[in-house]
Amino acid sequence: MDIRGQIVLDKFKAKHSDAVRPLDRWQDLTENAEWANFAQVRETFHSADLYTQDGIGYVVFNVAGNKYRLITEVDYAGILVVVDMVMTHAEYSKDRWKGRL
Repeated sequence: MDIRGQIVLDKFKAKHSDAVRPLDRWQDLTENAEWANFAQVRETFHSADLYTQDGIGYVVFNVAGNKYRLITEVDYAGILVVVDMVMTHAEYSKDRWKGRL
């Protein structure tokens, strides 16, 4: 899969150094994945969740043992993952991010 949104990942890693290795691992696994659907995402990342807003499906990944959340859009046909945002679990739990998608 091709990943777009490196700036989002880099900014988050600059603020949260303990997220560097887990996000790098996520990126490595994702770049080497050949997902055709969400079920295949779950085979790679068992804790991934699907969230739908305004007809758009977002894949939410738990990162660093659920300490961080990574919100993405996955275009299975286009073999593309777009990183929308990364946040702490506490930020995610407040649900404010849903209005920013």
